[in-house]
Amino acid sequence: MLYKYRGFENFEFALDIFVNQRLYAATYKKLNDPMEGRFIYGKNLSKRVNINEIVGDKARYKILSLSETPNNMLMWSYYSEAHAGFVVGVEITQTSAIKRKVKYIEYLRIDDVRRQNLALYILSRKLKLWKHECERRVFIKDPGLETFVSVKPRELIFGINASGPKKELLAAIAERFCPCIDIRQINRDELETGRMDAYGI
Repeated sequence: MLYKYRGFENFEFALDIFVNQRLYAATYKKLNDPMEGRFIYGKNLSKRVNINEIVGDKARYKILSLSETPNNMLMWSYYSEAHAGFVVGVEITQTSAIKRKVKYIEYLRIDDVRRQNLALYILSRKLKLWKHECERRVFIKDPGLETFVSVKPRELIFGINASGPKKELLAAIAERFCPCIDIRQINRDELETGRMDAYGI
């Protein structure tokens, strides 16, 4: 199971996950990392491959970013409205999707050009400072203007600060369209806080 951290700010998109059982995939330029899709290459690489072709290939992919964990405190803070949002656990059901585990690296340099798909290789690597996200990526190639990845929602986990009518409505909609879904609210003890555990009061 993989997890998507979300908030209630665009409530129609939250409902869409459960009603239509899909998640939106974006081009790499729309992702939140300004270094996304960038790579460093030397003269040897530029002589052996067409750099413009790699750039064009990257633009043909749309990406759904997911996480292996539903309880990372930092991700709850900046992707789920400071713990007032939710996390949805899903299984990918779209057979045409390409799934990759993100590799976290020190530098964005490329030396090996023998790989079959350099664009996909580049888009599956991020700098180590993002390592806490434990990211898995789902790729769709040559999509239309708007692309959604088909999923099966299995879990709906509300943040420790989630409350109010939107929470109740989302839970009801999720239960109505996904009868086997597990719905709960996370508690503080479940959150991955790392060294902060030593300072609890």
